[in-house]
Amino acid sequence: MVVETFELSCFVPSRLDGRALEAVVTLAADRSDHDEAAAGAARTAKAVVYLHPYPPLGGQLHNNVVHELGCVMERRVAVSVAFNLRGAGRSEGRTSWTGASEQEDLRSILDMLSARRLILHSRYHSQAECSALRTQMRARGLLPPDDSAQLDTVPLPPVTNTLLCGYSYGSVIAAAIAPDEYPLLAIDYAYVSFPYSVLWALVLQRRGWYLQRLMDTICNAAAIYASQHADGLTAPRSSLHIPQTLFVAGSADGFSSTSTYERWWEHLRAHALQLVQARQPSVDPDVASAAVGHAMATVLVPNANHGWLRRERDVSDAVASWWGPLQGPQ
Repeated sequence: MVVETFELSCFVPSRLDGRALEAVVTLAADRSDHDEAAAGAARTAKAVVYLHPYPPLGGQLHNNVVHELGCVMERRVAVSVAFNLRGAGRSEGRTSWTGASEQEDLRSILDMLSARRLILHSRYHSQAECSALRTQMRARGLLPPDDSAQLDTVPLPPVTNTLLCGYSYGSVIAAAIAPDEYPLLAIDYAYVSFPYSVLWALVLQRRGWYLQRLMDTICNAAAIYASQHADGLTAPRSSLHIPQTLFVAGSADGFSSTSTYERWWEHLRAHALQLVQARQPSVDPDVASAAVGHAMATVLVPNANHGWLRRERDVSDAVASWWGPLQGPQ
């Protein structure tokens, strides 16, 4: 399969207050022949949005883990978006105390994916620059010859499955997005080094809210899976997307110990199983177990710390193998 990528460095407006957010958007175009292109149909409907660590501590889109994930995933999906939350890199604004503003920054990106239009910030992109950009994209076959959209927008491919891939603080912001906010994007979640033990320092009194939102996403996914497989572990009753969540952590994290992660993960599994059994008291034990397994997966990497220096490939291998380009139906 021959895949060509087109990288666009740009600024987009936050829906919260119009602040400019620095972003790097990568579009992948399949240049294979017809048969190979058909084999890559699963890839063309996927998108990944990357979220970086805490800005006041140097977190930004060019982080080592975000960069490695982008290099591995960009040719496996139709569109990848790495962007700086407010206060990071060249993005405007400043980091909020609770993550509420950053949630709206992320929703700004998801709104654009849903609308299939990337909006370029007018203060940073002139009409002449936008016109030149569209000409380049048209020459590469990323735009139809007769495209007549507004100059300040870039058409995006249709997306039917989206991965929110957050690292450290970025995983906290990703967890705030409920799956039913963007049903057409069919969101899954990958949390790398979720800062469980220090969450209070990043979002203050909102710690409980984030953890509850994350738990609700996992528990509801398990319950839906069980209801869809009530007749046994055969084909599901419908093609409804059921969110999946992956946790990747290092055993030498430094902020959250291995025992802390394992207790938390077991707590999440137990609550998911309880909800499945509460909604379906006669559920088959194998179905209940499979439902929890579908809703959440965990990878603990030996001797890796929170920074993942020279261990970035362990992260990308875990994410890519779990959420691969040819992920089958659920």
